[in-house]
Amino acid sequence: MSIKCTTLFQKFTFLCLLVISSYVFGNELEKIARDGSPNAQYEFALKEMSADTNFISDWLVIASLQGHKKASHYLRKLPTEKNIIANAIKSLNTQDQSFLQKYGSIDKIPKRELNTIRKLGNDGDINAQFKMWTFYVNNKGVSKAEAWTWLKQAAGNNHPEANFSLGLLYYYGYIVPEERKRAIALITKSSELGFKLAALFIEIIKT
Repeated sequence: MSIKCTTLFQKFTFLCLLVISSYVFGNELEKIARDGSPNAQYEFALKEMSADTNFISDWLVIASLQGHKKASHYLRKLPTEKNIIANAIKSLNTQDQSFLQKYGSIDKIPKRELNTIRKLGNDGDINAQFKMWTFYVNNKGVSKAEAWTWLKQAAGNNHPEANFSLGLLYYYGYIVPEERKRAIALITKSSELGFKLAALFIEIIKT
């Protein structure tokens, strides 16, 4: 085989491997998204939307509902008049901009800061308890197991958004088995505690 043929064969092999790895990665990313990872949902949404700038992926909306700040920030830039939930998310004060300014460039929340928040949570601060869940949702170095414990605690202590987030997990079957009746009860409680998006979500799923 000539040097030229060898080079062409190597290039062809490389391209084949690139296509295969892209396909495998895409499938794996979708699987993780379907398993409930908000960060994977956001990444997969961008992948879906890259081919059509007028298309809003359901994964972007679901990640936003779960409190993924990059997803809701991205959603705010899109025309969402035809998507009731996406439009509602845009109208909320989700503080995604301030969160991203503070934590956007951080891969892992510093241990000292986490310990301070844990202490506040253990002392009964429901916002600190829910913040640990928010760190997990936004892929900031808090494990799913620990975040899940804090979310349940915050929801049990009547944190409005925590009840909504816990309800979503039961609604979609993320982390926990799908239990629609329990999900609706939690989301209804969130609505009663004043979280407006919960009221809209209940209204939409009942129609």
